[in-house]
Amino acid sequence: MKKLTMAIVTALVLALATPALAAEINLGGSLETRFNFGPKGEEEWKDWGIQADNGMSMKLDVNAGEKVRVGLEFEDKRIGLDDDDELTDGHNDVNGEELNIKLDKAYLETTGALWNGGPDLVTTIGDVDVEFNDYVGTLSDSNGIKVEGIEVGPVNARAFYAWNNGQVGAAVDTAYADIDLGAAIVTDGEKVEAAGSAGTEISGVKVKAEGAIDRDSNIAYKLTGETEVMPNVILKGGYRDSVGFSSANAKLDDDDAPVAYDDNKGFNVGVATNQYGIDMEANYDQPKEEITFSADKDIELAGLTVKGEYDAKYRKEQAIEHKVKVSSAIDMVPQLQGLEVSAGATINKSNTEGENNWNVGADYQAPNGMNFGAEYHSNDGPSAYAGLKVEF
Repeated sequence: MKKLTMAIVTALVLALATPALAAEINLGGSLETRFNFGPKGEEEWKDWGIQADNGMSMKLDVNAGEKVRVGLEFEDKRIGLDDDDELTDGHNDVNGEELNIKLDKAYLETTGALWNGGPDLVTTIGDVDVEFNDYVGTLSDSNGIKVEGIEVGPVNARAFYAWNNGQVGAAVDTAYADIDLGAAIVTDGEKVEAAGSAGTEISGVKVKAEGAIDRDSNIAYKLTGETEVMPNVILKGGYRDSVGFSSANAKLDDDDAPVAYDDNKGFNVGVATNQYGIDMEANYDQPKEEITFSADKDIELAGLTVKGEYDAKYRKEQAIEHKVKVSSAIDMVPQLQGLEVSAGATINKSNTEGENNWNVGADYQAPNGMNFGAEYHSNDGPSAYAGLKVEF
């Protein structure tokens, strides 16, 4: 913990030194410690113990005057916790590990014109993140320069140059005759990736067209539409083709899969509505041969507000996966305000017949900020935790 202590002390010293530096310093982040009680070995009823899990993130902003900002972001370090603050599978023993964070990003940001009489631009130099386009214009941990806020008439533009990989790119957005237009291009000097989009509303139907080309000249496109066919009933659909398309700078989800394309070709349709207080949605995806259905409703029962959730997924020639969950806050006991209980079950998990499980649990947040919880899972057995998370 010595390195963690030094990191916190250093940040606090910088924050307290604001008058001397004649700058505004903002320190933010989170620190969490959780103690887990559960089985450590493969046999769930043996070898029980307590393990400590920790997580920390920290960000420091220094406003030097009215136009210049210094940004320092430290690595989001987690031991025993995943990105959703949940315990990692198996409750791995992390005792003895140091919660050591390191500087992850450092950048300078200035707001102002690049020439006399020019528009105010936001210029970032150093470790920059680029989020210009989901198909071809998303870069993280790039070292370079980024300029945003370039306005020429109705056109808003932005550009970047990443010198660590030699890539340069730009993006523009504008509106013409009630049509929202967007385009982005990225190149390393040899190969080019580009994308464009157009969206509008025609007679109450929202339509959008997207297209992109990767560095190997593969094309992806998507056409989508959505309309309210009657009060409280929304119909949506689309057609896409991204077979063989693979961008080097696509936006990725938590599973490192592209969010804008999926190497499939075909149509999808869906309908969403609220009937008798139940939010319902059904979708059919033709290339995946998959049907999904969901229904959510809050029910008043014995003075409690119970939230019920149901999800179903069917894939061709496979068992239907059913997921059911109910949860409710228990506020009837004055001393236990903040107590929530839940229960859930999964039938045919991952569309595998006979792979079923269920769980019950309770979570409680005490007035002093501490969190407590307990759960019983049909496969993993019982577990419990106690922890504290501070955001600053």
